Amino acid sequence: MNLRQCLLVAVSVNAGCVDTGQELTTIPLLVAGSDVSEPFEAVGSVPVTLDRADLAFGPLYLCAGVTAGELCDTARLEWIDTTVVDTANPDPVRAGELVGATGPVRSWMYDLGISSQFTRDDPFVLDAAKQLGDVSFVVEGHVDLDGSDVSFAARIAIQQNETTELGVPVIRKASGERFFHDVTETDASLLLRFDPRDWLRPLDFRTLLSAEACGTECNELTIVPETEAHRSLTVALTTTGRPEFEWSRSQ
Repeated sequence: MNLRQCLLVAVSVNAGCVDTGQELTTIPLLVAGSDVSEPFEAVGSVPVTLDRADLAFGPLYLCAGVTAGELCDTARLEWIDTTVVDTANPDPVRAGELVGATGPVRSWMYDLGISSQFTRDDPFVLDAAKQLGDVSFVVEGHVDLDGSDVSFAARIAIQQNETTELGVPVIRKASGERFFHDVTETDASLLLRFDPRDWLRPLDFRTLLSAEACGTECNELTIVPETEAHRSLTVALTTTGRPEFEWSRSQ
């Protein structure tokens, strides 16, 4: 029984799916990017300007325990939808509502538009990823490489593989990350803010262009799978470039 089914049963027959003293709650979920209107630097002090940075986000689960993943049997709060986040836009957008119960949350986990399923070996592409052409992240921009303007683009799919747990969201709070919030009925919203610069800064565009063997004649670069740049973006999306969780309470 998932959380939504459990809550419906609890409301109708007091089945005890939530702990004594907890209250059912819904909390607006907002998503936003960051202001990336100014160039920023990647490896080697290479200036980068972003033209597009669209992320397929969701579903999202907030867990009572300190370890998300398989141990998060029933999430305290969940949002089982997906949305495309313009991570180059700092203005918050309402994605939907988190549904669940009051009480402490100590971990989180989410997918990027491609969900692992217990019932099938292949991951399931959800609506937001479909909008991006069956990938999790689409980025386009250009770099100033010693006076030469070079455009670049990449399409990254974040999904289950041989090292991830089947049926569990791929991205989750690391054991060393601090996360705690006591969910109450006074919570007005939760905003997740993403910063695409965290995903692009580790890229070494000089080495990447050299590997393409086109030197200063390059004016367009596509980052493809099985390359170091593609792996770098994948690692950044899943392990280092985490969103900020910003809670607000009603007055």
